[in-house]
Amino acid sequence: MIQNWLGIDRAGLRKILRGLLNRDWLLVSGKRSLTQDLNGSSEDARDQWIKDLVPGKSFVDVGGLWGTVNEKVTVAAKVGAASTTMLDITSLGRPLWQAFYERCASLGVSGCQSICANIDEPGLEKKVGQFDVVHCSGVLYHCPNPLHTLTQLARISRKYLILTSTVIPSTVSNSKGTITVPPGAALFVPYLPQDQVAILKEHWERGGVSSVIGITEQPSTWRIEDYAPWWWLFPVTTVRQLIMTVGFDVLEDCPCWEGKAHSFLARKRE
Repeated sequence: MIQNWLGIDRAGLRKILRGLLNRDWLLVSGKRSLTQDLNGSSEDARDQWIKDLVPGKSFVDVGGLWGTVNEKVTVAAKVGAASTTMLDITSLGRPLWQAFYERCASLGVSGCQSICANIDEPGLEKKVGQFDVVHCSGVLYHCPNPLHTLTQLARISRKYLILTSTVIPSTVSNSKGTITVPPGAALFVPYLPQDQVAILKEHWERGGVSSVIGITEQPSTWRIEDYAPWWWLFPVTTVRQLIMTVGFDVLEDCPCWEGKAHSFLARKRE
């Protein structure tokens, strides 16, 4: 009906709307992004945010090596980022870096800066500088002190943060029992009571996640410098509060990984 009335196709409509919505302003649309609604597809909203914001700007992917195919450096490079950087705790020369370089080459991407650093280390911003757009996915819940980690992300961000974290419902209920997480709260995983661990284990296994260090299997000991376990389980609202606390406004957010994770686009307050 829209096409018949305006005389343009859906691609033309998208182009007009993107012209009206400049790159420094994105519609806050709750569960789904504007682009997802127009496309009628489940395209990764983060890719669209990168397409909208990154051309001509500096971009860093923090912790993007794990899994390799989930990195966003190649997405940023292909849409015209002024510069791209991969920042990861993995030592340079390890197989994950090689896999990343091979992926970049296969996609025709070159010129990415490689930095080995811990996002939580003191003085990080002096070591790595600042970037217009910071992307970080699958890291926050692995960090013992998530508010510090988000503060570090804020320090290296000039303007935008794209953050994705696993999340849990405010109420998790199954055959093992029920856990309710009140507003503003989160579950600190180390040494949770065994009845709560059993509820969470069934929750994640039902979702197809069989390896969660701290839930489905226990570390031999909890060490503050160990980023392998899942230290925290957050409801969506708590992640939003954390992002706002370190100086960002959330512009848009949406679920991903079949609701097991959530992505946020945030802009630094002036």
